[in-house]
Amino acid sequence: MPMDRHAVALLEFARVRAELAELCLSAAGAARLAAEEFLSDTAAHAALLGEVGALRELLEADRVPPASDLPEVADAVALLSKEGTVLEPDAAARLGRFLHSAGTLRRALRPRGRGDAAMARIAPLLAPADAVAALPARIFRVVDPDGSIRERQLPSLAAIRGRIRRLEREVELAARRYLTAPEFRTALNGDRATERGGRTVLPVKANHQGRIRGVVHEVSASGATAFIEPEESVRAGHRVAAEELAYRRELRRIMRELTAEVAAHQQEVGAAVAAIAHFDARFARARYARLHRCVALRQRDGTIDLRATRHPLLGAAAVPIDIRWGAARRALIITGPNTGGKTVALKTVGLLALMNQFGMEVPAAPGSALPLFDQVLCDIGDEQSIAQSLSTFSGHVRQLAHILAAATERSLVLLDELGAGTDPEEGVTLAMAVLDNLIARGTLVAVSTHHGALKNYGYVNRAVENAAMEFDLQSLRPTYRLLLGIPGESHALEIARRQGIAEEVVAAARGYLAEGRSDTGEIIRSLTARQHELRGIAEEQEQSQLELERRLRATAARERELVARERELYAAEARELRAFLSSSRQQLEGAIRELRERGRAGEGWRGAAGAARAVVDQVAARAATAAGAATAGRDPVTAHAGHGELAVGDAGAGRPAELPGAVPGEVAPGARVRITGSGREGTVVRAGRRGAWVVETGSLRGTFRASELHVVAASAADIPRHRPARPEVEVSAAGGRPLLELNVRGLRLHEALEQVERQLDGALLSGLHQFTILHGTGE
Repeated sequence: MPMDRHAVALLEFARVRAELAELCLSAAGAARLAAEEFLSDTAAHAALLGEVGALRELLEADRVPPASDLPEVADAVALLSKEGTVLEPDAAARLGRFLHSAGTLRRALRPRGRGDAAMARIAPLLAPADAVAALPARIFRVVDPDGSIRERQLPSLAAIRGRIRRLEREVELAARRYLTAPEFRTALNGDRATERGGRTVLPVKANHQGRIRGVVHEVSASGATAFIEPEESVRAGHRVAAEELAYRRELRRIMRELTAEVAAHQQEVGAAVAAIAHFDARFARARYARLHRCVALRQRDGTIDLRATRHPLLGAAAVPIDIRWGAARRALIITGPNTGGKTVALKTVGLLALMNQFGMEVPAAPGSALPLFDQVLCDIGDEQSIAQSLSTFSGHVRQLAHILAAATERSLVLLDELGAGTDPEEGVTLAMAVLDNLIARGTLVAVSTHHGALKNYGYVNRAVENAAMEFDLQSLRPTYRLLLGIPGESHALEIARRQGIAEEVVAAARGYLAEGRSDTGEIIRSLTARQHELRGIAEEQEQSQLELERRLRATAARERELVARERELYAAEARELRAFLSSSRQQLEGAIRELRERGRAGEGWRGAAGAARAVVDQVAARAATAAGAATAGRDPVTAHAGHGELAVGDAGAGRPAELPGAVPGEVAPGARVRITGSGREGTVVRAGRRGAWVVETGSLRGTFRASELHVVAASAADIPRHRPARPEVEVSAAGGRPLLELNVRGLRLHEALEQVERQLDGALLSGLHQFTILHGTGE
């Protein structure tokens, strides 16, 4: 059922529709908007709002191409359906431009991936443009986009045009011969040829007409000059006219063929034009929503919840207001002074309801909601009609009768100054009866009034919500804010005094008012003050909540940054460790090869070299594990349970902790053990860090877990006492970190140099600028 025309006119929806039409890219889109009706079907309404929302998302992401060239083509499309008609070049050019722009839009709005939901929703709207993608090129082979004929692309027309140009040159040459011939100078009344009726003529003196044979086309007003077309020019002109006729016939033949070719795709062309109009009508809604900072309303049956909503036709002058009622409270009674904004509040609700059901987003705050109404019915303004001999009250009553006949439980009814225009007592009783009737039907109704009895009616009726338009008693000006839950006062006497009514008159009025008035006004003022206080508290709480949410978001973002940075640092350490170990292993293997080549190494040297290489192999394995732990963002040290652990520097004495796989009491200082990873034997020197043991194999020392050692003989006497103390081979679990104090006392020269070189490499990698080297007087 179409929306009530009277309400649509009173709420000025035509102005909104006109603004939408101006935002369209094409005349076809504007025509589509003019024909579209309001929606009350939930599915259709949701689909339309979804398309508008997707287009707005693309528009705000700057993914919609600039305004395309979409000219008026309704006349051209209509001609295609009529047999025997021929498109004019201009109409064909407009149709070609339209279809070309349709194809451009279609290509620009294709989805770019599976996650491109907005594009995926819009793309089907333009799919019909694919069927006519080849037509623009065919049209533009005959005409240019501006409607001119492309003669160079059409040999038959080019040949005719060439003949016409040659004949025109012959005419010009004939005229020039007369103008330059000495024998005709005295006969001519000028030195230039002119044109009359599309023919080239010579200005000949009247008394010399006989000297130039030809056709007289015109005589000057004074009769002194005759304009004659020479015979040579006449014959050439006839041939030009014949060629021009042939040109028109050939052009019509070409246009007829082109029209037939386009008409063969008449249905596809019509579908493409309709698709563009459909798209454009939604695109205009998206542009309007972006321009007016609109939001899509949620659908909520039986409840109106408009937050910070603005009347769209007031522009920057609109004051945001909150309007809420519904559920059990079916009626809203708004009271307050004149010019306080009661009528604007009613019109705002009505106009936003129409916009919502026209598939538009509305100027309100997020979270706002409206039902879908079957009708929006209004009685707003002066209904007086002189032509129909109706008074103001009669006009209102007539509209009320129409509303009562049409309203249902799904309707929205807006009544301005209900009960006005007649005896106050009778008017207010009629108003209450009308409200009773509408509330009983379940209709959502909002009324504005000055009647004090209706304020009391709002208090005693649980289905009614009172509201007041706020008024500043200091400046005696309205604030245009709606206060829910309390009635308003008219402030007529204050306004009258402000406008110049004598003070004694106002005082007398107050006296009359006091005689028949209770303390209702004082109660209302108290309630208004309390409302202000509560609103201030609510605003403070809302600001506190927003600040808390902002801080929580900032903290979460900072935490994510720290975790990412920590993982980056672990990964960097792992990379440095791998590079350091690779370099160290290469150096060690080179030293081994050098020893073998020189032949200086005996069995002891080979054993020492093998043990050193085994140590490096274990360190490399530890590096790979550390790299995996760093990649997972874990502490590399804690990720190596069950593997051999090598210590850097003096591990210090300590009681070994029990490790997985170790048997307490089996490994002890002085015991001969075999290292399971390399098969080398050595002697346990002392306990190391984290429950590990320092083992000496040949000339090298390493730190191993008990699970990596197999006891060969537990004899403390096997510990060598004569050898000077040597520093252990030092590689930390986290990767090649240098020592703050490097002890090379007791080492041979090449051993000390290796330790210092390793210390320098580690210091460079880890950024250590200072460290200490302990050395003796050595050789």
